[in-house]
Amino acid sequence: MPHALSSSNLINQASSSIHYPGGGGDVFHDTNFYSYCGKSGATGTIAENGCAITSVAMFSLYKGGLSNSNENTYNAVAKATQYATNKTADLYTSGFTYSTTIGGQNISVTSTVISDVSEEVENGNVCMVRLYTDSRHTHYVLVDGWDSSASGFYRYLVCDPSGGVKITLADVMQRMWGYQDASLITQKFLLS
Repeated sequence: MPHALSSSNLINQASSSIHYPGGGGDVFHDTNFYSYCGKSGATGTIAENGCAITSVAMFSLYKGGLSNSNENTYNAVAKATQYATNKTADLYTSGFTYSTTIGGQNISVTSTVISDVSEEVENGNVCMVRLYTDSRHTHYVLVDGWDSSASGFYRYLVCDPSGGVKITLADVMQRMWGYQDASLITQKFLLS
């Protein structure tokens, strides 16, 4: 099963080219963005710690059949921040559901905690996983495809908000930790 998301659904959380609609500065590096979204306890920026939000936003673009234009990307990230996170802009890890309109498309996004990503992805579903070793080393990615000819974590095709790229789960693990191990996957969600 190839990647479900297209390149036009990808978002690079460190991009400096996403600006506030109607003009304004760089959204992903703005330390005030979270407060604009009503997250009074949040610190930092999307570029620094917005991988979960950006992953949910990529899924919403995919689900709505939308491209990653400036306006669509801004709205997808803002809505994911508003509805999929708590007051400190941390992902609701017990699951969430929200409905919104982006680019004229009504989109509903649901996150459900699951135990088996492999089965869901083999069935054509998109999942999100949290990779974690400690509070300074955590990262979320979308698992949106399966390469049955590969082995190990190379089978899992992911969309990585760090760079807004399509790679494998093995590549993400190697880049961030220098090794591959199932113990790095600490949370698993079905997105629908």
